Amino acid sequence: MSKLPGSSSLARKRGGGGARRTQPRRSVPRDAARILAASIAALCAVGAAVVAFSGTPQIAAVDVAGARHLTPAATIGASGLLGRPIFQASAADSRAALLRLPAVRDARVELALPAGARVSLTEREAAARWVVGATEWFVDAEGVLFGSSDPTAAPSLRIRDDRAPSRAAGEHLDTALVAAALRLAKVAPGELRSDATAPAVRIESGPNGIVLASGSGWEIRFGTPDRIEEKLQAALTVLRGSADRRLEYVDVRTLPQVVVSPPR
Repeated sequence: MSKLPGSSSLARKRGGGGARRTQPRRSVPRDAARILAASIAALCAVGAAVVAFSGTPQIAAVDVAGARHLTPAATIGASGLLGRPIFQASAADSRAALLRLPAVRDARVELALPAGARVSLTEREAAARWVVGATEWFVDAEGVLFGSSDPTAAPSLRIRDDRAPSRAAGEHLDTALVAAALRLAKVAPGELRSDATAPAVRIESGPNGIVLASGSGWEIRFGTPDRIEEKLQAALTVLRGSADRRLEYVDVRTLPQVVVSPPR
């Protein structure tokens, strides 16, 4: 029997021996998978940080060295370290806070595990006492005014500043002015003349400038702080030549001219 034309192709179309077509599987995009993994990692990191810091010990003790103008309590308070979690504390921030205190020239801050810290201060060295109105500040050679918890932490040299009714801690005075005033404040009783029993320095806002009062009614007017040693020597020359002369003032503001009152 002969096969009908096209019978073989019909069988193949009906599936006899033919391959079946399948739909392709859909996969999750790789970028989305990466984003999901990164999010999970970030959440884990945040969780770990919360757990870690919740168990971080707080700084329970701060040792202080080098404090005299400042009390240890004031130093610790300014440092901001006490009670702060050790891993959140910053030695640099603490040092910056301490350097803002007028009496502090330098500071070193060290953190110590598990829960301690140490502050080492280098304080300003008082050169004299700067009196403004009823307030007595300490002043260093750089002209910085500051207070102190220790009233004995400065020499007995006193300089009265009458140019302003008040001054502020941390204020910087002219260093040349401070140096000249310090030089005159070191003049001892009797060094100018025998009746100069209580020499005292004051600074006026007017043309007299720096004045050295003798303590017995007469004074030396120096004006500006320049050439202070030359001016002092010129005044001494006049004073040594008039040991018994009545004086009101010796004016050495405009060297080489020296004015004496009353005149001879």
